[in-house]
Amino acid sequence: MKRSVALLLVTISTPALVAAQDMSGGVTLGFGQHDVAGQDLSTSSLDGRVKFTFSNGVTFGVSAGYLDLGIDGVPVDLNANFVGLDLGYRFSNGASVGGYVEQLNAGIGGLPIDLTLKSIGAEVGYAMSGLELGAHLGRSSTSPDIGIDIDNAGITAKYAPMANLDIAGAFLRANLSSGGSDVDIDMIGLAAAYDVNEQVAIFGGLSRTSVDLLDADFTTMGLGVGYDLSAMTGMASVVSVELARTSFDIGGGGEDLDTLRLGLTFPLGEKGTEAPLNSVADSIFNPRHGAVNAALTSAF
Repeated sequence: MKRSVALLLVTISTPALVAAQDMSGGVTLGFGQHDVAGQDLSTSSLDGRVKFTFSNGVTFGVSAGYLDLGIDGVPVDLNANFVGLDLGYRFSNGASVGGYVEQLNAGIGGLPIDLTLKSIGAEVGYAMSGLELGAHLGRSSTSPDIGIDIDNAGITAKYAPMANLDIAGAFLRANLSSGGSDVDIDMIGLAAAYDVNEQVAIFGGLSRTSVDLLDADFTTMGLGVGYDLSAMTGMASVVSVELARTSFDIGGGGEDLDTLRLGLTFPLGEKGTEAPLNSVADSIFNPRHGAVNAALTSAF
């Protein structure tokens, strides 16, 4: 599956490489060790994202990811894969419009249990002098149909106050409705990435997800450091390590998920990525359009 994700990125993006005026993105191979209530978990992941801007104003982006979650002492793994496409147009005044489609598949290895979440929506944006603003509206459906309607909305912002500092914020809401009742899931996050020098960068993120019906909050914070290996390897690459914690508060009771993440990132284009794609910071710099998907990406 990891190979399929990598091939998908290459296959879809290769024709655009020839005509693209600008390209940004990256690919991250990640590994994680997690501990929650004395239970050890491990994850391996592969995430990729690339966005092209053409001279005629058209923009095209593709993203894909794969996550395998193993639980110590349990003979089966949980796995999920994701793919997203977006197409847009950027006007000369900095405004932009577009649309997106995303699909998330989750399953349990060796068992006939599989759930697919498909999302489609529209987005608008505006960019000027180091500031990027965005907003989106969309809807998600499940396969098999579990009888829940999901409406998604969100606003995002990125700001580069100086050449070596990037700051981002995001607010996402998913409204789940079924049988006349509904529940809101809100995620809000803040992230920053700072280049200390040409080799060393630090990055961090903080997100909070709330489920109103359950009186539940999930807070994730992560801090990491990256080191540019280009001088040693002769190719653009960054190795990173991140420490993260997700605190669960449900009905007054709580638990913590502690995480150590390692990553190897290959930047694409001149802009590359603000942070490794398997980091808490990246889940806020470049959030997925659904609040639930974005929150899970932040935690794992």
